Amino acid sequence: MNPASAQKRIAFGYNRYNDKIVLHKGQAGCVKLIFAYYDEGKSIAEIKDILEGLGCPSPQNKKVWGKQTISNILSNPHYLGSEDYPKIIEQELFERVQQRKEKQAFSAVAK
Repeated sequence: MNPASAQKRIAFGYNRYNDKIVLHKGQAGCVKLIFAYYDEGKSIAEIKDILEGLGCPSPQNKKVWGKQTISNILSNPHYLGSEDYPKIIEQELFERVQQRKEKQAFSAVAK
């Protein structure tokens, strides 16, 4: 692991184990769901309701999810994998999600 990242807070979906960042299987499953539902066309508000209905704890370990938290997860490139982070999301899925987020941000500004 990169020593510079040792003090940083790690992304939702991961744990630290023996100075390495490893998948947290339960949280990684929630990350996959977030990306899959958004890719299917669900809104962030709908995803929030689904996660709360499933009982998936938020990054703050609460029952309630914030829409901004979900948006941040959808924008986090750590999920693609890197020197420090194992991959959770495929590149193609991440790119589709980013394109949809950009379109929605543009249409919100244009209104």
